[in-house]
Amino acid sequence: MRRVIGLVLLLLSVSLSAQALSWAYAFVVLDGRVYEVMDVAVLEADLGEVVGEVKTMADDMDGSYYGDASNMYLIGTTYREVNGEAMQDVLAVEDELGWKRAEYRHDAPFSMRDHLDTVAYAVLGIGAVLFVSTRVKKRYKK
Repeated sequence: MRRVIGLVLLLLSVSLSAQALSWAYAFVVLDGRVYEVMDVAVLEADLGEVVGEVKTMADDMDGSYYGDASNMYLIGTTYREVNGEAMQDVLAVEDELGWKRAEYRHDAPFSMRDHLDTVAYAVLGIGAVLFVSTRVKKRYKK
């Protein structure tokens, strides 16, 4: 009984506070490239074609992210080209106040989740080929 009480007191004395990351800057990811969103407005006249959108949110507990992600912008936030700028260097990101400039900083870290759809399609394709080939083989045996 003393052990149970001691264990309970020990567990109660341990602080279980929730912590979240403090990001150095707002970012968006497009095709494996991380862009820092600057506090610089982009005029409507300078906007090009829509090139993507936020599809996943970065985890504010461990900092992980995959795919076309963001740490500050909600899923569905649109990215557009900026006329006269290379898309590899600059994007425009939709903001509640208009459009903001986002500049390339570095490549996103490798994540297997970025490639799971390719692997899944490959596995399905191989499975379909094996299924069809075994069906054909059984037919010719008869």
